[in-house]
Amino acid sequence: MYASSLNGPSLRVALYRSSSIGDAILGTACIDLLKQLPVPVEITWLGRQPSLGVISKAWPAVRCIEIRRSLSLPDIDQLIKEIGPLHLIVDLQSNLRSRWVCHRLARETNAPIFTAAKIQLLRNQLLMTARLRGRRRPLPREAGTPKHLQYQIMVNALREGLFQQLPVNLRDYVHTATPVPRLPMGKQPPETPWQKELHFGRWLAVAPGAAHATKQAPPEIFSGVLSLLAEEFKSADLPGVVVLGDEKDRKAGIAIVDQVDWHGPVLNLAGRLSLWETTIALSSCNALLSNDSALGHIAEAVDTPVAILFGPTVEGFGFAPRMRESRAFSASLGCRPCSKHGRTPCRYDDHLCFAAISLPEVTGHLSNLLSRERVAPATRLSETKQHGIDSGVESGAGIHNG
Repeated sequence: MYASSLNGPSLRVALYRSSSIGDAILGTACIDLLKQLPVPVEITWLGRQPSLGVISKAWPAVRCIEIRRSLSLPDIDQLIKEIGPLHLIVDLQSNLRSRWVCHRLARETNAPIFTAAKIQLLRNQLLMTARLRGRRRPLPREAGTPKHLQYQIMVNALREGLFQQLPVNLRDYVHTATPVPRLPMGKQPPETPWQKELHFGRWLAVAPGAAHATKQAPPEIFSGVLSLLAEEFKSADLPGVVVLGDEKDRKAGIAIVDQVDWHGPVLNLAGRLSLWETTIALSSCNALLSNDSALGHIAEAVDTPVAILFGPTVEGFGFAPRMRESRAFSASLGCRPCSKHGRTPCRYDDHLCFAAISLPEVTGHLSNLLSRERVAPATRLSETKQHGIDSGVESGAGIHNG
């Protein structure tokens, strides 16, 4: 057990999360929890690029080690030896590779491993019932309302380890802390032309991409929302639009904006920024409109509220937005979800899961966010929705089913 002392040795913790940018960003809630402890903590994050680069820039005190897929067994063993002694290992990924790496790390350091629970059984049940239900009945509440958000499942694995490793007098800090996924930005002086432009006025970020094409709402959904926003705002008060994503999203952004009579400023930065630069851009925006993708998690990690469009995936998987100012929008179709990751083609070949989303509701939410000044991060962090596993609270706030 770790013997605590404010002036004594640090608590040394290793966190493993290598795949999925979005999941890695959600895992930063564990860093947030560790930083709230009243003892010195040394954190090692085992992961992969590009998310590892974002974490290292946001949390410079965290030691980041890349575990590339191409590494040989001797290479991995050498990295493990360089990590040094540990008090605790937390596997935030819980797959065969992560278990193998964490096992070797535990054998080297003699530290206990705590693994984040996977809710595969629940997800498989949601998929099976959706396949049988089809569109004969609407989506049940348990599919559209997450009981447990993914980042809370990760945090609970860390909490379990801390309860066993910390002395009794420090356990109250572990229990009462309210960690959230965070990417502290520090001072980011505007240096590039796009940074300087985003520094002034109100901006709506639009991210039309996703990991799989089937998770991307059709361009007319995004252009429809922008058209309604253009009607709500007077031309002189129209916010700016900045398109974010990769090179493929750049063409989608052009197609979306070309369909809208938008008289405000437009920046198409998709395919032009690194992931860290995209994070900086999101931190300067008033809101984000996106699909169920990593950029939604990054936006909330820098305290930017979101409007997330869920199509073939469901909020019940645990990836719904957490902030009170954020909203998830989806259709109450009984055929949802299509697959675990939303990569399966629509079996009805009509993508009604996106087409049935109420665009006026999405517009109203974004209009409200764009009509006010950007709220200070400290205020926003205190307004996280409660989906907590510990409290057992089930909240449907912020989930809109059309």
